[in-house]
Amino acid sequence: MPSPTNEILNPLSLVVPKMTTAVRNTLASEVGAVIYDTTLNKLCFKNDAAVSSDSWEVVTSVEES
Repeated sequence: MPSPTNEILNPLSLVVPKMTTAVRNTLASEVGAVIYDTTLNKLCFKNDAAVSSDSWEVVTSVEES
């Protein structure tokens, strides 16, 4: 299988934007945005429309139903 030329369109995985916590906290992102925080080495998602560190939540675990 040929390797994709664009990481975001990789059919084998989901590639999310990567940035530091400092950069993340300055983003005016949409609620529901997902990034990989390279400072924390964790996925984070935007849970509030505010531009602040409190508007991002770190993904720490998956709840099983």
